[in-house]
Amino acid sequence: MKRSRIAATALLCACLAGLAACGDDTPAAAPAAPSSTANNGVANGATNSGAPNGTANDGATNSGAPNGGAVLDPPGDKAVCDTVNKAGSTMKNGISEAQKQDGHVEAEDARKAFSTFHTTVDEALVLARDTEVTVAARAVADEVAKAARSADPIGTAADAGFAELSEKLTAACGTAGVTVNF
Repeated sequence: MKRSRIAATALLCACLAGLAACGDDTPAAAPAAPSSTANNGVANGATNSGAPNGTANDGATNSGAPNGGAVLDPPGDKAVCDTVNKAGSTMKNGISEAQKQDGHVEAEDARKAFSTFHTTVDEALVLARDTEVTVAARAVADEVAKAARSADPIGTAADAGFAELSEKLTAACGTAGVTVNF
């Protein structure tokens, strides 16, 4: 039984290592929207009329960062791919750090890493339009969330259709001009 858990952990870590390795090749021209923008209380298309002059919409391009009440644009596909890359790297690191000498990862540690990934990606997709990238990112995040709720998160993630969903996400991000290897 432990041998299969080690193999599942190794497989998951290998997939996530590929994702983390490819995240820094993209130019920094379009910064990813931080996850806190989804919860700052400003709806898409709305402005904060109580913002001081010069902070709401002074003609500058909105990068998705909170700036005192600017109109929030939905994140683009590149920003979503970057967010998924960073969240995947964080998840991989959390699992790697939790891994015991024998390769075993406690279920609670895996749940925490998976839940953090799901929350980060889910928050990034709150304002996103449905595109090939966002649909693929939602599918991966939902699959990871299912694994997080199971009694054996690592085993569930390894047994799920995670590899196929990851390939779809990698291809969709490639179409958007972002190289990921999820």
